[in-house]
Amino acid sequence: MRITSLFAVPDTSMQISATRRSIKIEVVGKGFCEGEFYRHKAPLTVGLLLRSLPLRGRAARYRDEFVYFTTNIISGLEKPSQIFKRGDIAFMPLNGSICFFLKDCQVSQRMTPLGQVTSSLEIIGSSATGDVIAIYAAL
Repeated sequence: MRITSLFAVPDTSMQISATRRSIKIEVVGKGFCEGEFYRHKAPLTVGLLLRSLPLRGRAARYRDEFVYFTTNIISGLEKPSQIFKRGDIAFMPLNGSICFFLKDCQVSQRMTPLGQVTSSLEIIGSSATGDVIAIYAAL
């Protein structure tokens, strides 16, 4: 009997990350995007959002900087930031909104960074005020 390795190497291709959770973002009637929530950026808020999925709301725009929709989530600031990059997802505790940034910008309101849109950000960018946006857990 010959031992080729002392340790078995686990197959990590199917493992789910402990800090990143995949989500699907739908702009109803326009298409789907993919994204990720990063638990290490805001563990309490991300945990609360993940337990509340699916989330739905009516889109609103803030200039050409970000698209957001309000939720009934109540959470304070965690690791707040005012500087965001294109594709970032943030939570605005002032009104319980989830924000999707369309370009790099600095905002006056401090927000909790949540994650990143990883594909098809242009679908969110094409949304108009009043469109329904939904977030689902990706399978």
